[in-house]
Amino acid sequence: MNWKKTIGFGVLIWIIMFVVVSIFVAYGAPSGDLSTTLDVIVMVISLVVVYLAAKKLAPESYGVALQYGLIFAVVGIILDYLVSQKFAPGMFSSVIYWVNYALVVLVPLFAVKKLSVDSPQA
Repeated sequence: MNWKKTIGFGVLIWIIMFVVVSIFVAYGAPSGDLSTTLDVIVMVISLVVVYLAAKKLAPESYGVALQYGLIFAVVGIILDYLVSQKFAPGMFSSVIYWVNYALVVLVPLFAVKKLSVDSPQA
């Protein structure tokens, strides 16, 4: 596993999501019940971005895929602590925040290279 590349993708994922959330906030992100809908939309975008990054890294096993997901999550949480928390102080108490990062760890499993099974020739 290439650690620099994996951490770089983790930072890129975080930057993309920071920009996406910033756009929603800039255009008046809704509150109340619509806020939950927005959280789900942001989560789906996040998971798609994570999948695409993991697909680019092309993990060859489920163990490597979990390592990618764990690194993506750790990088994101650290950057959220250092940057995002200043703008959304209660983010770490949000259940959906932690659910999103749990899914970030698992999503790269779907990007594992499928092993081709050669069918026996008769």
